[in-house]
Amino acid sequence: MQEPQHNSHVLDIRPKDASRQFANEIIKGLDAPFNKKTLPTKVLYDEVGLSLFDKFSAETPDYRPFVSELEIFKMQGDDIMKAMHNHTGNAVVPGEAIVELGAGSLRKTLHLLRALSDMVPVPLSVPPVTYFALDLDGNELRRALNEVHRSDIGPSLSGKVGTKGLWGTYENGFEFIASGGLGSPDEGNGPTPVSQATSGADATPTTFLGQPPIYYLFLGGNIGSFYRGDDSQFLRAIPLRPGDKILLAVGHIHERSNLHTAYNDPNGYSKAFAMNGLNVAGNVLGSPGLFNHNDWMFVYILNEEKCCFEGFYKCLRTHEVYVPAYHQTIPFLEGELVRVSVSANYSESDTHKLFSDGQLQPIQRWVDSTNRRSIWLLERPPIATENGSSA
Repeated sequence: MQEPQHNSHVLDIRPKDASRQFANEIIKGLDAPFNKKTLPTKVLYDEVGLSLFDKFSAETPDYRPFVSELEIFKMQGDDIMKAMHNHTGNAVVPGEAIVELGAGSLRKTLHLLRALSDMVPVPLSVPPVTYFALDLDGNELRRALNEVHRSDIGPSLSGKVGTKGLWGTYENGFEFIASGGLGSPDEGNGPTPVSQATSGADATPTTFLGQPPIYYLFLGGNIGSFYRGDDSQFLRAIPLRPGDKILLAVGHIHERSNLHTAYNDPNGYSKAFAMNGLNVAGNVLGSPGLFNHNDWMFVYILNEEKCCFEGFYKCLRTHEVYVPAYHQTIPFLEGELVRVSVSANYSESDTHKLFSDGQLQPIQRWVDSTNRRSIWLLERPPIATENGSSA
């Protein structure tokens, strides 16, 4: 089947030695004492893992992020986009960008893109807005972006919202954005410079600094994948400028039994997703099958002190694995836990502390019908410097 023609591109923004860095990160996490070993969470999110997680999140009713956010975006997408653009008179600024951090399948985001396209009066030869999907696997990014254009909403984006992929980690994305990568003129891989873009006969307004704004989307359970303190540190790292905003999804603390059911879905997607991470770790270390599934099981454990569930690989028998590329033998003891993921929700006070510590201030929020999930629109206020002047 021939792929539909559209303007989507996937840009590889990883460093040249990304594979080696990933392998070093895995080895460093495993070179630790009993019950202190870790694997980086990104082992879960290769092409296979992303596909399994999409099935799990969409087909598990007790896993609220997908269901709740889809409801909010379907019902409130227009209102969200207008609130985002309130400072520009509800007008799209030519050259503006939407950057989704950890984009996944884009099935929820489609409804926001539809609302955004409705704000552009007529299609243009160069779309005035570019949506950038950032994620860890290039193939999955291409698939997801192609699905956007095959969807019922796809035709409404033509000439209004361009789509591109950014293949890399959050940190790679922040460095790329901070260096001006979104505005790179090379091969059309960035938003149209504001001085060259018009909407109809007249140019639409820019931000007060004369720069097209960047709007970040951080949805799903992404903010909950950090420990307390690390979450606010991550938010501080987002390169927000005056006029930029972030749309952030936050899960509310609710019954733990629902969480347990969600993470042990009857279809087995959660287990398959987790165990695939062992395959990824082995492949990255150059030894497929390094981690025999018969030696491991995956468990979620509530950490009361840190207010989160933690995902572990639990060793079922004492054994060793040898990593030829590093000439290193790694021992595992029966019952040993190797942490790979974190999943946290927030109380009202937790949420406001997160924003305060993350140097963000709320503008507006939307809540799903079950009151289990909020979508917050936030911005970074001017920060006082040490001498008392405004930064």
